[in-house]
Amino acid sequence: MADGARVLVVDDDQDMLHLIGMRLGAAGYRVTEAESAEAALACFRKSRPQMVLTDLRMGQMDGLALFEHIQREAPTMPVIILTAHGTIPDAVSATRRGVFGFLTKPFNGQELLRRVADAIKVSPVLDPLNSSAFWRQDLITASIRMEDLLRQALKIGEERRTALFIGPRGSGKETLARAVQRAGPRIDKPFVAVSCTDFPASELEQLLVAGDPNSLFANASGGMLYLQDIGALPPIAQSRLFQVLFAQMQAKDPLARLQSNTQKNKVPDVQVIASSPRPLDSAVAEGGFRSDLFYLLSGMTLMIPSLGERSEDIPLLANHFLSQLYPQKQFTLSPDALLALQEGSWPGNVRQLKNVLEQAAELSLTSMISDTAVRRVMRESEEGDLAAFDDARREFERDYLVRLLQTTAGNVSQAARVAQRNRTEFYKLLARHGLDPISFKQKFR
Repeated sequence: MADGARVLVVDDDQDMLHLIGMRLGAAGYRVTEAESAEAALACFRKSRPQMVLTDLRMGQMDGLALFEHIQREAPTMPVIILTAHGTIPDAVSATRRGVFGFLTKPFNGQELLRRVADAIKVSPVLDPLNSSAFWRQDLITASIRMEDLLRQALKIGEERRTALFIGPRGSGKETLARAVQRAGPRIDKPFVAVSCTDFPASELEQLLVAGDPNSLFANASGGMLYLQDIGALPPIAQSRLFQVLFAQMQAKDPLARLQSNTQKNKVPDVQVIASSPRPLDSAVAEGGFRSDLFYLLSGMTLMIPSLGERSEDIPLLANHFLSQLYPQKQFTLSPDALLALQEGSWPGNVRQLKNVLEQAAELSLTSMISDTAVRRVMRESEEGDLAAFDDARREFERDYLVRLLQTTAGNVSQAARVAQRNRTEFYKLLARHGLDPISFKQKFR
């Protein structure tokens, strides 16, 4: 059953375009037709379909180029390529790039319907205006970009996959991780969240010892371990996390399991989600983060947009937070107050928006929150962010020192020379940030 699934069909041959559209429409699909790849992209960005069926040979932009554009914007979107010029090399090239299917004209009608139905099965419907689905109830959005991200999150939860979330602070990475757990079979199991910046290196190393009854893996057994600020994980702790993730990967491969001793040593039954406020590529290139660990974590990487990148969500989020924070008072925002929120820059993202609304509501003498209250709190919030410059500088300074010690394997003399500081001053810097150079002398293992 098609159940009204949305399909975008693209072909520069109008007769073929209408024929496919009629066939899919008769099967119960909601079809949007586009006569060029350029027109298809406009349709795609306006209203996301659940799959795309496109001709290969078209005018300025062909089907593979269209697929590449779609894949960059919506990595999980299934695309089927249809062509009268189908060859084995074309099919191999398309499938290697991640194209869902490849069919040749003249097509068999039943085969076409079967392949479209298969594509729809892996592209779940997510209504961006409907937050009633339990697993994503805390993720309020009307953003097409967020809808694509939620499709990927749903897949991570259902398949219990390891993943890496990249996004600015306050953008909701932990909220998304909790949603992933609710979307999968681990819903009633523990959720353990740990920031890698909150523990000394030696303590983190011990917490990641598989088999230790007091480890994070033991506390999260059967559930999810969420590691925030994974880039700050010290070298030995990185090694121990890698060992667990590698053992989990082997345990899923019957052949590898037969060739290893993973059956002798029980692999922790924990889904690991890691997050970072910035991409880890530079840390990997500089040697501060293990490339093999990065490979295991980044198989599924979700890029979380800032609030400024999905400003259409601000009205929904504002009303949600007010009803959540003050369920009895029924606060509403004046039109000017809502406009003020939409004009904000929001460097603190969703977290900052929630804080501003809470403070504005406390200042309001009536159930209608005025733009005066909103603008006052927003101004104070922005001034607070500026006042936190020293905190940002300290964070940057610590990250720099960590990378420097990792690169020099804890050699203080060498690190001080690179930093252009004398040894005494450099030791003071390390002490200020609680960094022990000895812990960096042990190489990755």
